This record gives sequence, structure tokens and C-alpha cells, in this order.
Amino acid sequence: MVQPIQPHAVRQRLPSVDVVRVLAILGIIAIHTTPFENAGSPIGTRFDLATVLNQATRFAVPFFLVVSGFFWSRKVAEAKEVRGPTVALVRRALLVWLAWWLVYLLPVNLFDALAQGALGPIKVVWWNVALVFKRPAIALLEGTSPHLWFLVALSFCAGVSAVFVQLGAPWALGLLAAALYAVGLAGQSYPSAPFGFHIDPSFRNGHLFSLAFFATGAWLQRRGATAAWLPAGVVLAVAGFALHLFEVGLSHRLWGTRLERDYVAGTYLFGVGVALVALAGTRALEWRAVAALGPWVLGIYASHMVFVGLLKPLDRQLTGAPWWEVAYLVVVFALALGLTRLLARSRRTRPLVS
Repeated sequence: MVQPIQPHAVRQRLPSVDVVRVLAILGIIAIHTTPFENAGSPIGTRFDLATVLNQATRFAVPFFLVVSGFFWSRKVAEAKEVRGPTVALVRRALLVWLAWWLVYLLPVNLFDALAQGALGPIKVVWWNVALVFKRPAIALLEGTSPHLWFLVALSFCAGVSAVFVQLGAPWALGLLAAALYAVGLAGQSYPSAPFGFHIDPSFRNGHLFSLAFFATGAWLQRRGATAAWLPAGVVLAVAGFALHLFEVGLSHRLWGTRLERDYVAGTYLFGVGVALVALAGTRALEWRAVAALGPWVLGIYASHMVFVGLLKPLDRQLTGAPWWEVAYLVVVFALALGLTRLLARSRRTRPLVS
């Protein structure tokens, strides 16, 4: 009989980081399940509960990138060489990306597909395959589901960072990361501003922003985590979120852009601040039951859109009911967690989720 994976067996984990990982994946699921959104007032049209909640979750992906850079840099320091840890990270990320790239070719929104008739699922697969050939750049940069972009970006960040570390020029990595973030702000966050422009294909999902967070995590590791990071992180996170909201509000007023933004300048401070709180190792975040779910977050991230799609017809029926606005998120999380743990029981499928 195949034994279940033991996520804690290899290395002592930091409970505070795992707790924030779980909170972050809940935030990402909230982005995709859009709790409390009013059909007559979609997210991004005004500062209502749904929009503020949506923007409050924007720390999640930056946090994941910062801690990824931190732990990648720690492995490089422990191994005393760059290639091994980098190859391991890139190989693992791209394996998960490729596996779920294939999964999302399938009609994960099964009930909607069946509504098109008995051949509906086959038609959906055909359309998905055709879309890959029609938009090959998007298929490579994101995958067959937009959320898979993170795994491609993570591989890019690790590879580029490895080159600069190997050359002994981390300062140049910082300059490149800052330049890409500035391009992302002008081309994505503020395209209608006098200094903005439109990028094609759109880098909406954060490829231009990711290196800044990953490189910051690597820099933080070289500095060494301390308990003093906790108050600094709280201040930075609060200030960053406030700046984020101020920017989207100002942009909306001046140029008519939506109040729903993935990244603005304040998002950097927001994400880094949350990461500092997590990496400080505060006992206030030692929630053991929640931290125990931390090792499963990758699988939840990869698989959760399956259940977002499967439950979408039910969401259309129940949307607006306060209990469902929360239940949709919780059920997606629980089902993705269950699938992740099931796949982790087999040696063949374990690398896809852990």
C-alpha cells in the first residue's frame, strides 16, 4: 500500500510562513470566486465590500514570490552553489505547470459543457486546443488556465536570479527587477496615464512584476531574518495597502481606470510587508492546525480552478446569498485540498501537488 506523503519529514518548517501561505491561497481563491460581488455593480466599479476585499487579497502572489526567493536563496547558500537548487526549483515548477496545463485542456466546467449537448465536452477540448495554437504566446506565458502563469514566472525569476548571483552582481539583478516593475506599472497599471502605454500581449498576470518580489526575497535572506521584521512588516503592509487603494482610487478618478488592479506601486510594499511578518517567525502566527495545511498549498493553487469551474453553475444560482458568498470559497478550498492530498498518496502523482 502506498504511504501518504509526510510533508514535515524533510525539514523543520516555519509555522508562521505556512499560516500566511494558507491565508494567501484563500485570498487567491477569493479573487476567483468573487465573494459579495453584485451583478449590477461588478468588482472594480466602486469601492464596495467586494472591491475592497478583492484588493485586500492582492498581497497573496507577491508574498508567494518573496518567500520563494527567500527559500531559494537559502538553499543556494546552504549548497554553496547556484545551479543545483535552481535546476531543482525550475524543474519542479515546470513539471507542475505542464501537468496542469494538460488538465485544463479538459472541460473542467463540465456542467456548462454538458449543457451544449452530449458532445459538449469534446467541443470544449477542441476549442481549448485550437486556442493554444491561436495564441501560442499566451499558452506559454500562462498556460491553459490563466492562474498557471505563476509557475512560469517563478521559473523565470529563479533562472534570471541564478545568472546574476553566479556573476556576483546581485545589484544588477535589483536594477533589472526595478526596471521591469516600472515597465509593468506604465504598461499595465497605468496604460491610460500620460506616461503609460499598452502592452501586447497583455502581461496582466504579473510576469513583469514577479522578479522584483523574488529578488527582494533573495536579498532578505542574505540580510537574515530577525524578530524585528515583525513590526516593520506590519507597518509596511498597512502602508502598502493604503497606498494601493489610494493609487487605484486616484487612477480611477483621473483616467477612468477600474478600481480593480492586480499591481500598483503600493502592492510591492503590501506584499513585502506581509512576507516580513511571516518570516519574522512570530509566535502569534503559530496556529498549528492552519500551519499543517501549508505543505499542500501548491496543490491547492494548481487544482482550485477545477472546482471553481465545476461549481460555477451553482454559483450563478446562489450568488447574492450571504452564506453562499463564503461557502463557495470554503468549498473550493476544501475540494482542492482533498484532491491534493489524494494525489499526494501516490508516488506517481505526488510531484504534481507537493
